[in-house]
Amino acid sequence: MVDSKRRKPRGRTRLRTSGAGLLGHCMRPILSVLAVGLTACGYSPAYGGLRPNQQLTVAAAPSLSPESGALAALLSGLRGELSRAGALRAGTGYPRAMVELLRVDERGVGVAVQLGQPRATPLARGSTVGVMARAWIEDSPSAKPYHDTGDVRRVSTVATGTTLAMDALAHDTAVEQAGLAAGQAIGRRLLGEVEPTLEPL
Repeated sequence: MVDSKRRKPRGRTRLRTSGAGLLGHCMRPILSVLAVGLTACGYSPAYGGLRPNQQLTVAAAPSLSPESGALAALLSGLRGELSRAGALRAGTGYPRAMVELLRVDERGVGVAVQLGQPRATPLARGSTVGVMARAWIEDSPSAKPYHDTGDVRRVSTVATGTTLAMDALAHDTAVEQAGLAAGQAIGRRLLGEVEPTLEPL
């Protein structure tokens, strides 16, 4: 006589296995729908986010700042990024990327009291220069611009010169560095790459 208590629960094991397979079979369509929903949610970036499907020329829009060095650096940085990606075309025709210099600002950093003066005088030991610009793409003179990058700002910090001439040279160097970095960042945004508008603090 066989003891029923020692008998292996084959039916239960078979039921668990088939239940797990059934669960996996039922979950596959649900996971597929979720994946499609996540990848095709309908959202798009407010600025940039799509790579141009053709090569671009580069041109300057009317600037809101008189800093010619910043504008030249902007154009150089943008051309460099487009060239790196194989998206730069020589000339001034269409389609083209239009760059607008919005602002160049400067503020003192490392402020300390200047010694040897009749009265305590605060003196900045360096300065941070910021360049803000934006760009967009035009297909023709009458076409609506698109791929607007939004305002992009980059900064450069330099030490204060010991003379007025050295101070002016340091300022010009900072303007060029910030302008070049801003142009490169704008280029990456036009190419659809993830690039912040402002540098992290």
